[in-house]
Amino acid sequence: MLLELEIKNFALIDHLHIRFDEGLNILTGETGVGKSIIINGIKLTLGERADKEHIRNKEEKTYLQSVFLKNTWVNELLTNLGLNTDEEIVVLSRELLKSGRSVSRINGSIVTNATVKTLAASLIDIHGQHHHQSLLNKQNHIDILDDYAGKEIIKLREEFLTHYEEFQKLQQERKNLSIDDRDRERQIDLLRFHIDEIEKAELKEDEEESLMQEYNILANSEKIYEVMGKGYEKLYNLGDNDSAMDLISSTVDEFHRVDMFDPQIKNFSNRLEDFQFLLEDLARDISHYFENIEFHPEDLERLNQRIAHINDMKRKYGPAIEDVLAYYHKSTSELENLHNSKERIEEISNKLYDKEARLNTLATTIHRKRVDTAKILEKKVSTTLQELNIPHGSFKVSISSKEGQDLNYDKKYHRKGFDSVEFLIKTNPGEVPKSLSKIASGGEISRVMLALKSLLADIDKISSMIFDEIDTGISGETANLVGDKLVGISENRQVICITHLPQIAARGLLHYKIHKKTDNNHSFTYLEELNKTNRIKEIGRLLGGTSTAITLKHAEELLSLRR
Repeated sequence: MLLELEIKNFALIDHLHIRFDEGLNILTGETGVGKSIIINGIKLTLGERADKEHIRNKEEKTYLQSVFLKNTWVNELLTNLGLNTDEEIVVLSRELLKSGRSVSRINGSIVTNATVKTLAASLIDIHGQHHHQSLLNKQNHIDILDDYAGKEIIKLREEFLTHYEEFQKLQQERKNLSIDDRDRERQIDLLRFHIDEIEKAELKEDEEESLMQEYNILANSEKIYEVMGKGYEKLYNLGDNDSAMDLISSTVDEFHRVDMFDPQIKNFSNRLEDFQFLLEDLARDISHYFENIEFHPEDLERLNQRIAHINDMKRKYGPAIEDVLAYYHKSTSELENLHNSKERIEEISNKLYDKEARLNTLATTIHRKRVDTAKILEKKVSTTLQELNIPHGSFKVSISSKEGQDLNYDKKYHRKGFDSVEFLIKTNPGEVPKSLSKIASGGEISRVMLALKSLLADIDKISSMIFDEIDTGISGETANLVGDKLVGISENRQVICITHLPQIAARGLLHYKIHKKTDNNHSFTYLEELNKTNRIKEIGRLLGGTSTAITLKHAEELLSLRR
């Protein structure tokens, strides 16, 4: 259940803090006051795509936070994500920065939007106008039916998809191997050439780094010789002048003459003496390095040729040595397959036969579960439509199956089985069920969607639902019936509804009015929790545009009916 929502610097909102309650929560307001902004704010905390344009003018960032009461399924999911706490709530927050970056958090821990969306699917369901459009697209109907069927069919679909993708890979491999002898020999010759060339190159993954290090030393050996020689002379042997070692040694002797008088001087003497020993070791190492510096032009030429050869390999098979070696392994595998192509084709064909048999078994099982589920869904949606003032409403799930048909794989199966699903509706007696897009009005689509949402919520056990524009295209008695249905849904879960219909608004247990105010060319949206008196005024406004004695009396009657 959504307990609280906080929004700062978002579109027309400076700062908004709103609490929600159990049952039916109502949001009303004039057109253009920002009702959709509040829903969009919730969506952003749930991982929806963010846009820096949402940030209020002149502000550096937007902050949004929604607080939910946990349920059992959310608790398990949080535990699996390693984000669980002993608290009874889960807090989702989002920061949008002017740079375009956004930061999402769950219970204070930074997470990806994908993680937020995974969790959000168990917290709340938001129904808006775009859901009407998705219902008109029959490509979505198969998913709605399967969602209603539950977890068992979803697991079957996942297993089917795994076999389906493996089948496609095997088919493609067989196709690649199924070439004539002349093409096969050409491919064998080309692969042999590539393999031989890479083998002769004797590449090693870490070779380039060591080659470049050696190249840099050889290419700069004269400069290195000069610098190291001078460095050694300055440290240890300057002829008539004192060397660094001489100066340090004499300083150590001088300190020893007085270090018995003060422990601090003794400490200086010891440290300087340690440094003297370290410098002597360093000087010996430099001398050894200097004495062993050699420069041979032929070595530099050898390195140049090796580096050029490696670059040539990378240009052909690269872009890096790792890629060249990966190409080599891939080519050797392909060559082996081509040499054994007839045997491999036979092996793949046997696998495809077994795989298709498994696909057919799974698709058939899924089909039968869909048929059984469709009968239940048809009956429940039809009953709900009749309750929502479509007295002759009849909902039909049409399932077209390729079960038992002798078709090529690509014509028989798709990623979800071998069924196609479409929702049909009949609204008048004597008609035959027709496609939703061809027969249903806006008000009828709203009621079909309301029926489906309420049924799916029972399956998903989602504890909170938001309806935005669920009252599109309805009025009068139908509005009363939709309000009754929303109240019925809210008896088992929280419902938040944005509406412009007084019949629905009057049924809320908690009612907010959304206002927009302009002050010194500065517009902002804010909320007012309505008491009984103000609710009567607001419902009166919804009834007649302006409050009159008649509309106020009618509003009071509507509220009394809700109680």
